[in-house]
Amino acid sequence: MKYIIPAFLIMSFLFVETGCKKIIEDAIDCAAESILLSIDARIDTSNAKLVHFEFINDNTSGDLTLDKQIDWNFGDGETATSTNNKVDHTYTYATDFPVTANYTLHKGSASCTGQKEKTVTVK
Repeated sequence: MKYIIPAFLIMSFLFVETGCKKIIEDAIDCAAESILLSIDARIDTSNAKLVHFEFINDNTSGDLTLDKQIDWNFGDGETATSTNNKVDHTYTYATDFPVTANYTLHKGSASCTGQKEKTVTVK
């Protein structure tokens, strides 16, 4: 009986230590790999105020999964939510617009949310 309690304590410590380490590793990887995300913006060839946006995930390791829902802010007071990483937006006037895309990445039990920004010049 006197060996059961110390053995239980050691096993409990190892279980908690291993679980916490995995969560920390997942969180660090998620934040670091978010660097591989970007916004692509293409001005339409027939309408200079129409912009085709795409949220790009260049994570080639495949460790992370990107939520399909991306929340966009087009910098002109308009917002949208896309479910396929692509969205089109038509601006009403010409200037530079700070476009932001809010995303969530998952790796294992960890997730991280972030925001990417790109300035789009509409003429």
